[in-house]
Amino acid sequence: MTIHHIVLYKFKPEVTPEQKQGVRDNVSALPSQIPAIQSIITGETVYNHLGHGFDGGVILLFESRAKLAEYRPHKALADYQAFLKPLLEDLLIFDIESTA
Repeated sequence: MTIHHIVLYKFKPEVTPEQKQGVRDNVSALPSQIPAIQSIITGETVYNHLGHGFDGGVILLFESRAKLAEYRPHKALADYQAFLKPLLEDLLIFDIESTA
């Protein structure tokens, strides 16, 4: 089983392109800091009228629920969340488990 941890961001209007790049850089560094992360994909949205205004996001893959549980309390994640929080208007996190 693979866990897909999906995080969607909606940035505040005043967030600059440099700050958005900082978010991508910081999240891209997490796999080197948190061994439980199997892989990561990050990017900006491609317009979809059903996208609810989200600007971008990240998909983190974990080999099991246990690995996801290891990730959640990690200090590197807490530091990333503290960096991210003041930039966000909205956030959506959704986990799915796949058999493939």
